[in-house]
Amino acid sequence: MTSTHAESGAPRGRRDRRLLPRLAAAAAVVALALPLAACAGTASAEPAPPAPPQHQPGGHALTASDVDSWLDGAVGSALQTTGIPGASVSVVADGQLLTARGYGLADTGTEGDPARPVDPDDTLFRVGSVSKVVSATAVMRLVEEGRLDLDADVQQYLDFDLDTPKGAVTLRHLLTHTSGFEEVIAGLIGAPGSEVSLRDAVSAAPPEQVFAPGTTPAYSNYGASLAGYVAERVSGEPFAQLVQEEVFGPVGMTSSSFEQPLPAALDARLAKGYPDDSQPSWPTEVVNAAPAGAMTSSATDMARFMLAHLGDLPADESPLAADTLAEMHRPALGSDDLGTLAEGQRMDLAFFDDSTPGLPAFGHDGDTQVFHTAMRMFPEQDAGIFVTLNGNGRDPMDSSELRTTLLEGFADRYLRDDEGASAGGAGAAAETVAATSPGTASSGDASAAAALAGTYVSSRSPFSNPGALLALSGQTTVVPRSDGTVAVTPKPLGTTTGVYEQVGANAWREVGGDAVLATRTDGGDDATVSAISWGASFTLLRAPVWGTASLVLPTVALSVVVLLVSLVAWPAVAVAVAGRRRRGELPAAAPADAAARRGRRTLLLSRLGQVATVVALVGWALVAVQALSFVDVPAVSLRVLQVLQVVGVLAVVPAVLATWQAVRDRRGALVVTGRVLVVLALVALAWFALAYRLISPSVSY
Repeated sequence: MTSTHAESGAPRGRRDRRLLPRLAAAAAVVALALPLAACAGTASAEPAPPAPPQHQPGGHALTASDVDSWLDGAVGSALQTTGIPGASVSVVADGQLLTARGYGLADTGTEGDPARPVDPDDTLFRVGSVSKVVSATAVMRLVEEGRLDLDADVQQYLDFDLDTPKGAVTLRHLLTHTSGFEEVIAGLIGAPGSEVSLRDAVSAAPPEQVFAPGTTPAYSNYGASLAGYVAERVSGEPFAQLVQEEVFGPVGMTSSSFEQPLPAALDARLAKGYPDDSQPSWPTEVVNAAPAGAMTSSATDMARFMLAHLGDLPADESPLAADTLAEMHRPALGSDDLGTLAEGQRMDLAFFDDSTPGLPAFGHDGDTQVFHTAMRMFPEQDAGIFVTLNGNGRDPMDSSELRTTLLEGFADRYLRDDEGASAGGAGAAAETVAATSPGTASSGDASAAAALAGTYVSSRSPFSNPGALLALSGQTTVVPRSDGTVAVTPKPLGTTTGVYEQVGANAWREVGGDAVLATRTDGGDDATVSAISWGASFTLLRAPVWGTASLVLPTVALSVVVLLVSLVAWPAVAVAVAGRRRRGELPAAAPADAAARRGRRTLLLSRLGQVATVVALVGWALVAVQALSFVDVPAVSLRVLQVLQVVGVLAVVPAVLATWQAVRDRRGALVVTGRVLVVLALVALAWFALAYRLISPSVSY
């Protein structure tokens, strides 16, 4: 469609060649209409409300026999239906281990070894991010001893320069996921043999600080690892040894370790991790952000840890004094830092505040690629539950749904009465959101609901490097409903829509459930919401209009189609014209003068840029898939893609010149239309490359 020979040929040929720009123009109209239609639908549609979350019947006595019977039914059947190979559960109550149960297989025997059942005392699991609260306990030992200050700039403890343009970072920020650092994906999880020192993990390529410290919860493995490195530096001991001496030893956790690789005696007891029970196991995962997720433990060891944090161990076995434990279990930041986001759930020191109306709770979840863990403690009832799994299940949500069923089912069955009230009385945590019980708001403020409407991206994202591409996946949309509620798709930690009602000036609760959202605006009371927090350590940030996937992705797709059509048409037309000349249907080409040669060179540069752009975008798509699978991409490969992307951006200049030449030489509507479309496509993709940091100094995502 952009061939130099396009102006010659028989009338039927001209009619055929006009089809390409017409199809491209029609495709442009359709592609541009799709996001507009989606936006219109978002603004006017009334999403059907999903079935509200349901609490299970309560009022059961918290006894070993009842818990064992309940777990046998809940876990045993779930493993069969989900394909998760094995699970281990421990429950503590009234200062003691109430029960510990093992289910399924630690080794399915599919790789030649004998099948091995899960033993709650002997079998070890990788607990993922539950490691963070153990690491924080070791950090707080040093705080308690006066060797660390929670509110001092951590730079004074480091042996490398930490760039913090948005403000000084403290241990309080690191332990509450509010240090302001962007997400880091590369190097987080690797294969055996990929271990690096903790210093290298935190200093080799620190993430950019993109938020003012203390203001915007953004879950950060880097932040947790940096806190661990601070403890390592001050103590003078390797982090794994520090935790052994300060936490595992005193508490009596004899089957727990942060070592990578594990000592042989512990490694022999480690469960294998599986995608599901029909597939081979994965190699042992290496978590280079060790304080954030490298811990290995057993269910009974984690029961000891829960007893320690519930204050049930003797003083000589407790890792922390009672007042330090209390400090770790209450919200660590207030409205002075968070603004109105403080009206929702807030981080304790490393623990999630998981309180629901009348039932204070704190804990943490953890995930590697094939291990999934959760822990909850209920201080007023002096009870806790720990569950860990060694497989994903056949459905992506299987492990999450099983953990949720167990945690919520335990609280409902044993800690609430038949009417759903807490068996231990109302708690002080989550006071703002607990003030209104679920379902009491019959209708909300339509203006408040309208202020939430829009598309949001996660604060837990890369922003300064090519990882910014990931912001186009998993965006959240909020749609006002006629009754003043809002529909959130997908709802946090889910794949379906959740309906939320307003329960405070800046707080919303899921209808029929306990999940809470808190909002913040950048202006006055009537201003549009700019941020929505959930789950204590996560924030949804309003996406700019140009950053919504419903607009960006069709635009990119259409631009790529235009370039592909141009590239395919170029040799196709050239071959067709050459064939007609051989058959004598067209005169031989006249010798090219200097102007014609310059025109051909300009057009060639444009086409080389088109090829480079398409190849680069295919490469970035593959990088995104690998990044989401925690597969590291070599920096040299990313730099090659950046070079190709730069060539594509620079190709805008020869593309514009080629278009001007076509207009000047009166090459016809077909040629001019094709070249204009190519210019528009190259400009759109150049903007995309710059907006999503495909061209950036850093390729450390």
